[in-house]
Amino acid sequence: MFTIVLNIYKNDCYKNLVILAIFIFCISCHAQNLKPETNFNDQNNTVNLYAFVGKKISLTEFDPNLNNKIKILDSITGDTIVRQNYVMDYAFKAKYVIIQNVYNDLGQDTVTFNVYNHYGRPAFENYDYALLNISLSENGKYYFHQKYISDEVIKVKKDIYEGKDGESLKNLFNEKKNGVLKARGIF
Repeated sequence: MFTIVLNIYKNDCYKNLVILAIFIFCISCHAQNLKPETNFNDQNNTVNLYAFVGKKISLTEFDPNLNNKIKILDSITGDTIVRQNYVMDYAFKAKYVIIQNVYNDLGQDTVTFNVYNHYGRPAFENYDYALLNISLSENGKYYFHQKYISDEVIKVKKDIYEGKDGESLKNLFNEKKNGVLKARGIF
């Protein structure tokens, strides 16, 4: 086989064809390694985190300081004391369609969660699609957005999403996992 290729290669007419064929073969092999990771979904149910690609249904502001009064009994005097906590953030109730789970599976098509943001409306509100990270509250009554963590993602093909600069969902998620989420003690 090699001698046949060598004899063809010696012929100037076929020299460029052989080089072109080898080049095309090498490119096609390399292109298979460049496939986007379309269905990345990592699972670890012991971690209270859900990451997903979502599309906004609604985002409405609410007052986080309503109904924040707690009555407690002073153990020394027996008096009833009213305590009120103040949230210094803007608060929003977000409802999103879950397009693709990336980390853990919420087991539903849509999710409602609270968003707290010190700077006003969250930036991800303006994205067509966003990679969002949420957790379940300690009392298990509601989900909340992991503050300031989101990435804009774009739909490149049917059921294929990537970061706005071409990053895979896996890379976007792992960057947060090994960075800010690790610093917060989630991982």
